[in-house]
Amino acid sequence: MATAKKATVKQKGTQAYKMFDPKKAGVPDHLCPIATDLIVMKTGEWRAERPVVDRTKCVKCGTCWAFCPTQCIVEKPRWFEADMAICKGCGICAVECPHGAITMVTERE
Repeated sequence: MATAKKATVKQKGTQAYKMFDPKKAGVPDHLCPIATDLIVMKTGEWRAERPVVDRTKCVKCGTCWAFCPTQCIVEKPRWFEADMAICKGCGICAVECPHGAITMVTERE
C-alpha cells in the first residue's frame, strides 16, 4: 500500500495537495484521478451581499462566529468581522446577531 506524501503545488491562487501516487498505488492510467488534488475555493468571489459590522453595537458575544457555515468570522480586539475572501454572503450572521450589529449590504463590483 502506498503512503500519502504531501507535495504542495501552487497554480493561479490554488493549492494542490498530492494525496497519493496513482502509479505506486496500482491505479490504471485510464481512470479518472478522483480525490487526488485539493483545490482551495474562495467563496467570497461569488458573493452578492456582504456583512458590515457596526462596531458600536458589537459586544463580541460570538454568535456570528458560532452560526457561520464557512467559519469566515475572525476575532478583532473589540469586535468580530468576516474575512471577505471566504464569506459567501449568506446573511446568517446578520439574522442570528442578537444585538443587530451586522447588516448585509449589496456587493459592489
